[in-house]
Amino acid sequence: MLSRKERDDLRKRGEILETALEIFASRGFHSTTMAQISKISQYPLGTIYKYFPGKKEMYHDLVINRVRDLGYILFEISQDPKIGVCEKLKSSLFAQASFYRANREVVKIYISERNNIDAVAMPKLNERVNTFHERMVSLFQGIFDQGIDQGKFKSYPAGDMAALFSDIVHSAAWSSLFRDEDEMGFNKRLSMIFDMFTNGILH
Repeated sequence: MLSRKERDDLRKRGEILETALEIFASRGFHSTTMAQISKISQYPLGTIYKYFPGKKEMYHDLVINRVRDLGYILFEISQDPKIGVCEKLKSSLFAQASFYRANREVVKIYISERNNIDAVAMPKLNERVNTFHERMVSLFQGIFDQGIDQGKFKSYPAGDMAALFSDIVHSAAWSSLFRDEDEMGFNKRLSMIFDMFTNGILH
């Protein structure tokens, strides 16, 4: 059980991170300063530096925290014994798209800044995100292997199917951030994408 001080530290840290996210989203990572984060969060610079050496570390934690959260969601789906392989794939598609929508600012910042920030300033972050992607593809491959064994999927190479499905999931989730659609339209479009992947487009 966390002590009161530990809970207070987590609360402060979270509030600082959320403020940094707001400023990154409105002004861009490179134009954001620690002084701006201090002013808007109403935490002194000394307090902010207690938790974060700089804005790079804030950016790192904003991304990695979300990556871990999404990874946990997809892992839980892949291991759920109550649903079949097709439902696991469909649930993964919907879960990732919903996650992107719920965390749109972090996702947009990461995708738009990945080449500018990660490659030079934070290559380790890029490596960690790539590792997550590999694990996600591996989760999907396990589902496809299971489906092939059950005779539900054609015996295409499971790794190739998993890589393709992963790309489709990301593309569908990413496009959800730029569409003016309500929940019904969101669900209808994702269902159509899943149907095209599983059943094809030919009569």
